[in-house]
Amino acid sequence: MLGKSNKRPKRIAVVSPKGGVGKTTVTANLAEALVGRGHRVCAVDLDAQNALQFHLSSDPVDPAGLASATLRADDWSSVTRQGIDKLRFLPYGFLSEAHRARFEAAVVDGPAWLSDGLSTVDAKNIDFTVFDTPPGPSEFQRAAVELADLVIVVVLPDAASFITVPTVERTIESYAGTASRDFKGLFFLVNRMNEGRVLCRDVRAMLSQRLGERLVPAAVRFDAAAEEALAAQQTVLAYEPEGRAATDFDALAAWMEQTLR
Repeated sequence: MLGKSNKRPKRIAVVSPKGGVGKTTVTANLAEALVGRGHRVCAVDLDAQNALQFHLSSDPVDPAGLASATLRADDWSSVTRQGIDKLRFLPYGFLSEAHRARFEAAVVDGPAWLSDGLSTVDAKNIDFTVFDTPPGPSEFQRAAVELADLVIVVVLPDAASFITVPTVERTIESYAGTASRDFKGLFFLVNRMNEGRVLCRDVRAMLSQRLGERLVPAAVRFDAAAEEALAAQQTVLAYEPEGRAATDFDALAAWMEQTLR
């Protein structure tokens, strides 16, 4: 296990080529799985949908978040929420359309906003920072990838996801050109894997052939508990800790420990 030292946290960007693949579910449960393995974690929501909070049982009506803190030039520590045990959470927050346009303009101005904001949150007492990014290419995705030590692309075991692989690779690799020297690479994670379906097995086999070692060995199996957990505003690990998906997220966290060690 990674030791608790004064080194900066390991940073993981969770991205997706399109919406609806479970990217935010993966982010929330990966963060909690890392906490379960003894790490101090900060989950950061960079998606304007502000959905990560619904998995982490945060106050859904609190408008404060990193976006409003950035506009006010406040430390992000002022809007950081405490989740379970050693989990901290930075919501995107709610903004009016006018304020959102101002924030997005600041983001386009350069990547410093993200590193500056994080410096008040994850510079101390954090082992892992996990970014949830908007689906598809964006300046938010770029900023997260540029700071990341490792990027996880969440895909489904379907033809649409397989077709997007080359485009995603080109986009992320162009962003990662300025990533930290510790960059471990780009990996693909199959979510909602159903071994009972021939199409799912075939697509995963094609992904394995196409990606080789860049396909995360620990696929996350389909589990109805994931939807039930979201309705209960919990992670799968909290809702059904012995379930299939919970087991898979723990395996994903273990693989990530080893990869980033």
